[in-house]
Amino acid sequence: MSTRASPKPAAAKAAPKPTATKAPAARATAAAASKGLVSAPAPKPAATAPTKAPTPPAGGAAESPATKKTRQQLTNILHINISQARCATHLKQNLGDEETEAGIKALRAELKDTKDAGRVAEIKASIAALAKTLVRVSSDTSIATAVVCDILVKELLRRGMEQAIASDRKIVEVGHYHDGDPSSMLCYPLVSKLPSFAGFDPDHEEELRKKRAAANKAAKDAKEAKKAAEEKKPAPRVGGKAAAAKAAALAAEAAEEEEEEGEVAEHTKTTFFTYVENALKSVKKDPPYSTMRVSNRVREDLSTIVTEALARLATLSRIIVQGVMNVRTMNADHIKAVVRLLMVDEGRSDEQIAHVIDQIDDKVDMFHSHVKSEKIKKAAALDPDKKAEVENKKLEADLLRKKKQTELAKKRAIEQAQKAKTLTAEASALAPIVAANQAAAKAKAEATAVAKAEAAEGDAEATEGDAGAHPGDPANELELSDMEALLN
Repeated sequence: MSTRASPKPAAAKAAPKPTATKAPAARATAAAASKGLVSAPAPKPAATAPTKAPTPPAGGAAESPATKKTRQQLTNILHINISQARCATHLKQNLGDEETEAGIKALRAELKDTKDAGRVAEIKASIAALAKTLVRVSSDTSIATAVVCDILVKELLRRGMEQAIASDRKIVEVGHYHDGDPSSMLCYPLVSKLPSFAGFDPDHEEELRKKRAAANKAAKDAKEAKKAAEEKKPAPRVGGKAAAAKAAALAAEAAEEEEEEGEVAEHTKTTFFTYVENALKSVKKDPPYSTMRVSNRVREDLSTIVTEALARLATLSRIIVQGVMNVRTMNADHIKAVVRLLMVDEGRSDEQIAHVIDQIDDKVDMFHSHVKSEKIKKAAALDPDKKAEVENKKLEADLLRKKKQTELAKKRAIEQAQKAKTLTAEASALAPIVAANQAAAKAKAEATAVAKAEAAEGDAEATEGDAGAHPGDPANELELSDMEALLN
């Protein structure tokens, strides 16, 4: 008996294996068919397409799109265009605490492996000393900086558009918001000393613009030449695997060209390119600016201005936090203080300053209201068991906090008691020395007084003696006359 398998039927051999159709390939074939390169493929019957029921998740039924929770950006809630999270990242970077935090982390790792009590105390003291140099950033600080940056970006965009309109130009360039007298801008005090703004060079900007225009023209010419070469190629034979494969390749190239035609994304995890674009869309909602276009160079420059403005706000706020207020946490009030100082220094009126400060206060209040409402919603959505669990965790955290506060209070009490003991001993040692000095000073003062009294008495006696020997005295003349009478 032969072990060779019987041949499969011809129909079974001809039937292709069911494979999932990819959307890019379908779009590629459609794009090629629209250009006349291949004929559009006939639609396959629905019966031949393999169907597979969707697998529900392990936890139960699949979540419907209607009940799926969508995440809403905080910038949309607060109606600001600059990301507060990106601002927080830049603030922390410019505060320069990353190296200190790394040092604290290394010391804590060493503390876990140290058994010597003396070394443990030394490491803890080092950690405490380094921790005092850190500046913590509150959540409303990033809101305040985002509002300030949003205001200055939109003002620069509006000024640039106004200058471009006055020059009968349709595209705004960097030089437009530098034209005229930029010191009249409300936010000029916030940008006047930033390197990219203060170091503006019109010749350099013009040279850069020409280079970019030439590069864009060369890219456009190359694209058009490639497109013309593709159009001259003979159309492939209709039908067949080769034609379909070639059509897919051509469509892929077309899709790649379309991607290359789009703007080069300048957005990274550190730049503000995308958020400047959001501010631009907001400005263009106003009728005077709706038809204006803005060059990519403006987007880059404004992104750099935002980065530099955050660095300056962080540096000046740190001076207030550590050097003036002697606190450890930076908040929105410190940002407002810096803004107020810079604007007052440039001669801005109270009304102009209030225009900026009030917007910061409004957004910060809106942020706190949003956080509070989200907490209420989250608590209301919990079931009784979950609420009890959360409440227990809060009590545990409160207990832990109270214990730490108690330990800190005891530690401070011990330190104060030791300090009082030391001061008492020092006072006891100084008391007899001070008493002896006071007694000696008193004795010296009494001796000086006695000496002065004796000297005064001696002077008086000497004066009386001098008066008795004076020849013109009437008493002396009487005595002489009496002696003469006796002799006679």
